[in-house]
Amino acid sequence: MNAMDNLELKKIKENPLYIREIENPSEEMQLEAIKKNPFTIQYVENQCEKCKEEAVRRNPTTIEYVKNPSEEICILAVKSLWNALKLIKEPSEKVVEEAVKTKGWAIQFVKNPSEKLKQIAVSRDYDAIKYIEDPSPEVQLIAVKNHWSAIKFIKNPTLEAMRASVKEDAEAINFLPNYTYEDLETFIGDNINVVKYLYESIDVDMVVDILTKKVAEENVDERYLLDFIDLEVLEMNKVEFIKEYGSKRAKIILVDSMLSI
Repeated sequence: MNAMDNLELKKIKENPLYIREIENPSEEMQLEAIKKNPFTIQYVENQCEKCKEEAVRRNPTTIEYVKNPSEEICILAVKSLWNALKLIKEPSEKVVEEAVKTKGWAIQFVKNPSEKLKQIAVSRDYDAIKYIEDPSPEVQLIAVKNHWSAIKFIKNPTLEAMRASVKEDAEAINFLPNYTYEDLETFIGDNINVVKYLYESIDVDMVVDILTKKVAEENVDERYLLDFIDLEVLEMNKVEFIKEYGSKRAKIILVDSMLSI
């Protein structure tokens, strides 16, 4: 390095923005400037690969100023900061996928995402579904199984998605649009706790009919039966009800629950 280069390097150390004054700075000059201020890469025309990587490592948003970034550098950016994806022109499929794997919300920056990408997005973050227009039944189901509240962001959920959300948490019933009387019967059959959210408007006789069938099942679900026993809003003699209509398994679960008190 000659005396002039040494002088310029010294000036860069004192003020990294000085690199704007240098035509075709050396790799050492570029690195010195970038280490002090990664955004100085935007003033370098002859960007070296090592300098591109250094800038992105220090601040992923500098990817916006990297000339012809390699796929590896783009992946480095989106793995460090998912929304750096919006700063990358024409990202490869791999870069896009890595961004979505990092944060499902990254799908909002993807034009015409594939079904696979949508599924990755909602698997990573259930609420990424709010950025997906007309999600497929499979995408809906993955999202609500990830977290029941994904149902809040689905305009036209399938019956299967609605059922899955209700099974996870009965509160989901408050966010289901346009379900029928028959659908409601199904939801109550899936999770008896739905009743406590709709008790003032629900047909109690319908609930009793559903319960009569449920407790009679030979393989009645233990969690369902215990939730029924604990459901305070449903005022009835549950012990006598199970004794009269319950299957052998239902009666065993009842006795076990009484002994555990």
